[in-house]
Amino acid sequence: MRPPRPLHLDDLPAGPEPGTLLCRTDALPDHGGAEIIFRDGDQVAHLLVQRYNGQVYLYENRCPHAGTPLNLFDERFLNTDGSSLICRTHGAQFHVETGYCHLGPCKGQYLRAVAFEERDGGLYSV
Repeated sequence: MRPPRPLHLDDLPAGPEPGTLLCRTDALPDHGGAEIIFRDGDQVAHLLVQRYNGQVYLYENRCPHAGTPLNLFDERFLNTDGSSLICRTHGAQFHVETGYCHLGPCKGQYLRAVAFEERDGGLYSV
């Protein structure tokens, strides 16, 4: 299975328009993860950003198995040894760099990457 094409946020009902600042990279906590939520009425777009090995990765915060956000209570997305993104609902684990699920009920599927541009210390929708 190939990864899905990157998601352009303006394709989502609650997604921001291109050029919107999603987050400042210097505002990411020490563990590198953050949840970003956009709302438009009843529509909600959940994103996760994770700094890992000097790079920043942005995915739709939606497990391909259950459709739930990967995090349950906070903005920590990495497993205990910090090597993979983990879904707190069913324990699926994903390679940070690709979003590929290598362990758990959705093995072989991918998180959906979000198209973004990093510039001027921030992440911007494209």
